[in-house]
Amino acid sequence: MYADNITDSMKRAIYETNRRREAQTEWNEDHGIDPTTIRKQVSDILELMQSEAPGPGRRRRETEKRRPLDLEGEDLTRLILSLEDEMHEAAKELRFEYAAQLRDEVNELKREMKEVAEAG
Repeated sequence: MYADNITDSMKRAIYETNRRREAQTEWNEDHGIDPTTIRKQVSDILELMQSEAPGPGRRRRETEKRRPLDLEGEDLTRLILSLEDEMHEAAKELRFEYAAQLRDEVNELKREMKEVAEAG
């Protein structure tokens, strides 16, 4: 929170937040719980893009496996730039989950591109 003056309602909200945080921390310690961030697999961008644009034949079957992209060099770079543009556009449109999925896929593609370059 930010304000020039702390109001009584802000004091109550801050107090309640701190009280709940302390209670949660104590409960976690008593039960041996070490909170961790949720880690999800990077989704297949093609499946994601198809599910964003519904229509006949646009959605892949759940049973289909992710196929490696047959792109290299400049084509892969263009795909990454295109996905980054789409990610920024999605964020402007306040579609943050979709933008985050695009970001994760871009990072995965960059990682794969780096591994290929290092291998050879």
